[in-house]
Amino acid sequence: GEALCLFGGIAAMTEKEEVKGGVKTGIFKDFNRELVTKEVLLGVTIACAQIPESVAFAFIANVKPPVALHAAWMVGLICSVFGGRPGMVNGATGAFAAIISTFLPEPLEEGGNGAGVELLFPSVMFAGFLMLVFSALDLSRFILLLPSPVMIGFCNGLGLIIGNSQLHPFEHKEGPVLAWMIVITVVSMAVMEFLPKLPFRIFKVIPSSLVAIVVAIIIEFAIVRRFIDGTETIGDVSEFSAETAKPVPFFDYDLDKLSESGAIETIARQGLLLALVGSIESLMTSEVVESFVKTPSSGTKTLAAMGVGNIVSGFFGGMGGNAMIGLSTINVLNGGKTRVAPTVTALIVMIAVVGAYELLNFIPVAALAGIMFVVVLHTIKWFSLKMLLAFFLPKSYRKKNHKIPRMEVIVIFAVTFLAVWRDIAQAVLAGVALCAVIMAWNSSKTVSVEQTFDGDEKVYIVEGPLFFASANRFRKMFTPDADPDSVKVQFQASCLMDYTAIETLHNLSKDYKALGKTIVFASLNESSKKIVEKASHLVTTIEYDADEIMELPSVPNVAAGFKNDPEGPMPH
Repeated sequence: GEALCLFGGIAAMTEKEEVKGGVKTGIFKDFNRELVTKEVLLGVTIACAQIPESVAFAFIANVKPPVALHAAWMVGLICSVFGGRPGMVNGATGAFAAIISTFLPEPLEEGGNGAGVELLFPSVMFAGFLMLVFSALDLSRFILLLPSPVMIGFCNGLGLIIGNSQLHPFEHKEGPVLAWMIVITVVSMAVMEFLPKLPFRIFKVIPSSLVAIVVAIIIEFAIVRRFIDGTETIGDVSEFSAETAKPVPFFDYDLDKLSESGAIETIARQGLLLALVGSIESLMTSEVVESFVKTPSSGTKTLAAMGVGNIVSGFFGGMGGNAMIGLSTINVLNGGKTRVAPTVTALIVMIAVVGAYELLNFIPVAALAGIMFVVVLHTIKWFSLKMLLAFFLPKSYRKKNHKIPRMEVIVIFAVTFLAVWRDIAQAVLAGVALCAVIMAWNSSKTVSVEQTFDGDEKVYIVEGPLFFASANRFRKMFTPDADPDSVKVQFQASCLMDYTAIETLHNLSKDYKALGKTIVFASLNESSKKIVEKASHLVTTIEYDADEIMELPSVPNVAAGFKNDPEGPMPH
């Protein structure tokens, strides 16, 4: 009742805006009653989907469900109100759960916390601190460096990790109990997957995951328990109670664990991985939401709010969290554009865990597994399997069917494998590094040099980028011994990319000058000119001619040799 009053009050406030000159002013100037009502209902709907997902993520992470649910509403509320991407839903996620599960073993007591959970909460707080650092350094811009093959591998690896973790509830089960668990799982999957596809508007509004939970509870208590004692429910595994309604601060746990050998290293490693994975997934989700709503995002604010949310969550004994790409997509596809729906979602989750926790105890664990299996089916990029098949097919067939460069297929499945074998963060970093090497190698092959004569002067016309990977090949295209006394190098469609390019031109100049010949470099573009200017304190061997085609400001005289010819190692 209090929640409904709160949401009704928000809607009512939008009708009481002060109007000046026919224009609404104030905090809610872009809102109206219809918009807020729609967003409030959408937030309630998404919360009904987020609650069972959060419980399932808790089991994946080997922590008690309240640890995930309290994290869900804390992170969700802070990020919704203060984050840089309106319309994005945040909370406990599969990515966080996957990382945490590599540090926490399965609990000795089913439904409990894994050994070493005391280190989780400082790790989450440290992750939040790192996110604030990422925000302060404006590192969100580097999300643009994530190639599509890495993102595909990320999704595949995350899906496999989540899917594998759902097999745990079925272990050591046999006979009728196992059979009924499979029935509940399959029915839950069918309801969640196919219900939205029915041609009835009501099923477009009510989340299919909520219906799946209700159907599973009916099967469990109206059918299954007539024949057997029943399958496990959340109440059997990890009961919600008045004690779990309030978050347990991290300092109420055994802090002596923090002084044990290796504890600080574990906190640092876990925190770093959580920060990297959470930042990457949140910025990816922000890009997805932005593509739907067509309004700009602030990656800096997104990371800052997420950092604060994780610090608060860790302090109060939560597993932390980040943006939820699935629920965020559902939100924007149904018209959610503002902060209202995600904020309402967080508040509903809080109300559920604080006041309506007894209802959660009736949910069958098998139903959660079914819901997560559907999440897995939509997380894994199945089209990448066709790419893998094409990888092994003859070239004549690959030209017409699902062909992408074979090295990119290798990246996809290398990231997928590393995500499962090691962890998601290392997989993503390795994938980016591999893509960078591939890009450098391919770009180095694009350098070409044509030769012509302008009277007695030989002219080399260069195309393609000159940098560390192409420098050696570029230098071997010149023949100082056979060339005339005057040589000109024109960078028509080329540019200098790094210090290796400068050093290559320097060494080439020395080769010609040692033979008493002159070589001039012309038509450098703006970025190349800047690189030369930055190295002007080292370079005087390179003779640069600002060609008429390129109207550039005068360049420092670099005609006589290196001012300080570098001997020994290259400067870093």
